Amino acid sequence: MQAISVGDRVYNYSQTLGRGSDGGIGFRNPVDLAISPDGIMYVLSRASDANQCQRVTVLTTEEEFISEFSGPGTDDGQFIWPTSIVIDNEGMIYVADEWLNRITIFDNLGNFHSKWGKPGHEIGQLNGPAGLAFDSKGCLYVSENLGHRIQKFTKDGEHIKTWGNQGQLEGELTRPWGITVDSDDNIYVADWYNNRVQKFDSDGRFMSVFGSQGPGLDLPSSVAVDLEGDVYVTSWWNCKVEIFRRDGSHITTLSGNADKLSKWAAEFLNQNPDYRKARQLVKDLEPEWAFFRPIAIKTTDDGRIWISEDERWRIQVYQKELDWEIPILNL
Repeated sequence: MQAISVGDRVYNYSQTLGRGSDGGIGFRNPVDLAISPDGIMYVLSRASDANQCQRVTVLTTEEEFISEFSGPGTDDGQFIWPTSIVIDNEGMIYVADEWLNRITIFDNLGNFHSKWGKPGHEIGQLNGPAGLAFDSKGCLYVSENLGHRIQKFTKDGEHIKTWGNQGQLEGELTRPWGITVDSDDNIYVADWYNNRVQKFDSDGRFMSVFGSQGPGLDLPSSVAVDLEGDVYVTSWWNCKVEIFRRDGSHITTLSGNADKLSKWAAEFLNQNPDYRKARQLVKDLEPEWAFFRPIAIKTTDDGRIWISEDERWRIQVYQKELDWEIPILNL
């Protein structure tokens, strides 16, 4: 596929990871992912009521399967409706569950460590936790899909601060989902039902909004910020990724370019000739290159952009390049 070039920024589709599977090699409705500094990826499968295969798949960023852990249920270390996954600065893994209203903590091998959170509407209680993000001080921010607010905790679950209420005005939220923190500890929230991303400082003061300029967002589910301050948003309903500068101006749109199979998908077809023959009968495979319900997005310091698709059970990867002959404005 041709690269997308906009000013001093170039976006190249790089690779696809994963395939559909109820266990082992593959994902089932991968709603979020986290990547450790040493290149280990943890992919959270939400699954569904019909396919109870909630779990975390562990692999390298080069698609080498390592292991999986957890499963459906209410016991310690199990999930009902998992929503998000993050890694702290000690390598511990945190998973939010919006049904059980708790945060479950695992070590980097997937062993259950602890849990915290009580369901409820009061300050410090959890009401549909949807997004998780750590700041540079190790504080954990939780967006609440049903509570229409953001809460700030220590990593052990001690409440620090709460802000937000349901509404459409600046600083108000309606069913917020994904959340991320930039290098200055500013907070970005995917304001799902308000079709925008809002930016707050670490004390919860409103700073700016993304989505009012350029193409509109349609149920934004996740947000990420890269080293240059560019903001990436998965627009879940219209199957796009919108990219903005830090001043809110629109850069470009990614639609998905998966013109080659993932390694896992290719291996599956090689081992299952009936599936391979059926696929060869399809006259036009181009529709499957596009995103189908992109739900989570992450960026890494090497310039890669990782986008998981809720309905195609895979991760598409882009590489961002900068033309250093063109100066980047400090906006």
